[in-house]
Amino acid sequence: MEVEPNYTFVPLAQKNYVEMTNKTTQSLLSKWGINGNFIIQHFSFNEPFQQYHKYHLADAFFKDNIVRKNLLTMQGNHWVKQGITPATVEIKPVPCSVLSMSFFNKLKNPENGIVYKSGAIRKKYDMEIHNFLISDHLRGMLLDEECPEYNLYTKDEREEFIFRIFQMLVFGGILCQYEETLDPYLDATKAIYKDLIRVQKQSDTDLTVSTLVLEVVAKDGNGQAYFPCNPSHIQNIGFLLVDNRTREITTFLHQFGEYCLSKEI
Repeated sequence: MEVEPNYTFVPLAQKNYVEMTNKTTQSLLSKWGINGNFIIQHFSFNEPFQQYHKYHLADAFFKDNIVRKNLLTMQGNHWVKQGITPATVEIKPVPCSVLSMSFFNKLKNPENGIVYKSGAIRKKYDMEIHNFLISDHLRGMLLDEECPEYNLYTKDEREEFIFRIFQMLVFGGILCQYEETLDPYLDATKAIYKDLIRVQKQSDTDLTVSTLVLEVVAKDGNGQAYFPCNPSHIQNIGFLLVDNRTREITTFLHQFGEYCLSKEI
């Protein structure tokens, strides 16, 4: 019987994300009320990693003393190091296979009802779903299961990591100023996705995503979720991104709300 690895973790310095931190992307994130609402951290781990150890790795990560003392989570309007010991860590693998922004070409085709030939997003009568105002066909495609555009993407496609990022950006934060065209959402999605995932060559021609993505809900001893808080809200999401080659874990945590006031260092 194989013994599970005894993982230990070390915090790493914040990475310089070239795409995510450029002026254009930062301006868009601020416009959508999302800039202070997500946080990214980095940790290294000591043992080789195989995909069948993913549940053990994630569980060990959140229960590790060093991680607990350094992990930033939301408390009120602040990112703080709460030092919470999880009672449970729920893990769901997230498909991450998209290698091209052509994945979103269906949205740009006027025949599919999301945009006009001009590129402007088609408006529709206002309705509310999950406390979000659905006033155009793009948001209808994302949330309204009754609208024909919802079926443009299959269940598997909608679960892709890049689709999850796109959806997060489109709905934004409480003070979100919506876009009239698709391109700003697609540009920011590409920037974040490109910075977060790693691609490797399998042969001279074949590329594949090497990053393993896990969606996580960690709960304390009272059964209260803290990574993320209130995970029933569609905009509250937490991911672990595992890079086996460099033995690194990246945490990506987004909490819906007003602009975050501060970050504890």
